Amino acid sequence: MRSKTKLLFLLFFSTPSAWAAACCGGGISAPALIAGQEKAQFTATLTSGSIHADVGRDGLWRARQDSETLNEMRLEAAHLLSDRWQAGIALPLVRREREGQAAQGLGDISLNGAYEYLTDWDYHPWRPKGLGYFHVTVPSGRAVQESDDLYQLSARGRGFWAIGAGTLLTKMFGHWDTFAHFEAHRSLARDYSNALSRGRIRPGLGALYSAGLGYNWGEWRAGGALLSTYEDPIAVEGEIRSNGSVQRYATGTLSLARTFGDWTATLTYSDQTWFGSPANTSLSRSWTVQVMHRWLR
Repeated sequence: MRSKTKLLFLLFFSTPSAWAAACCGGGISAPALIAGQEKAQFTATLTSGSIHADVGRDGLWRARQDSETLNEMRLEAAHLLSDRWQAGIALPLVRREREGQAAQGLGDISLNGAYEYLTDWDYHPWRPKGLGYFHVTVPSGRAVQESDDLYQLSARGRGFWAIGAGTLLTKMFGHWDTFAHFEAHRSLARDYSNALSRGRIRPGLGALYSAGLGYNWGEWRAGGALLSTYEDPIAVEGEIRSNGSVQRYATGTLSLARTFGDWTATLTYSDQTWFGSPANTSLSRSWTVQVMHRWLR
């Protein structure tokens, strides 16, 4: 039972960088969830990547001619409130560099609560474990529309209050594991100002879907996952007016993880140029190193 507990939490958290957005500081911040049988966990994640292509609203790819790097340190904590309720927080620190210019600071913070609506206490042969969650995104990172610098490097998040709900399903079949995750969220309108204009920005709905598969042997796990992201257009009202455009992209990941008692180390490669038909975004490739400590029930 202890070995299954160690492997269950790896299903979802072996793909940490899959949550990174393609462009401009980040997307909706991911919730911190306990997917296994732990009572608490703490995670530190370091991601380093670079932009390889820009994609217009028409879906046309343009290779990036200059270098832009994205680095993020992400701290997450989650704790059980009861046998089936839990709460978590995720705090990202973001640094962006391009053409000798750089900006860094806090990204958007995520606060979440979750309920285990499908238990797997009896290790049922086919029924998955199911978590339902809600989260609030705090706009502690700047929005693109607020940025005054040439390359908008000071944009470290979407910059909107957002509320969302989703579900995470996990299941093991012998040495194999799988997960599926879906989320829908709504970002809220807000005023903005920069050196050139001011007005109001109105985002809309967004959705995430991801699924992954892994193989476990001993203390090791190797796996892959695919995350698809969609965001409604962001309309701009005021001195500058725009209807915006839909943003979409897909992120593929490959990961290798090893447990050391109550500690786990994971190495992940993420690529946003592999899959899908992206639009109105920039596409990155990145490496992630993650260290997690778990406290069992």
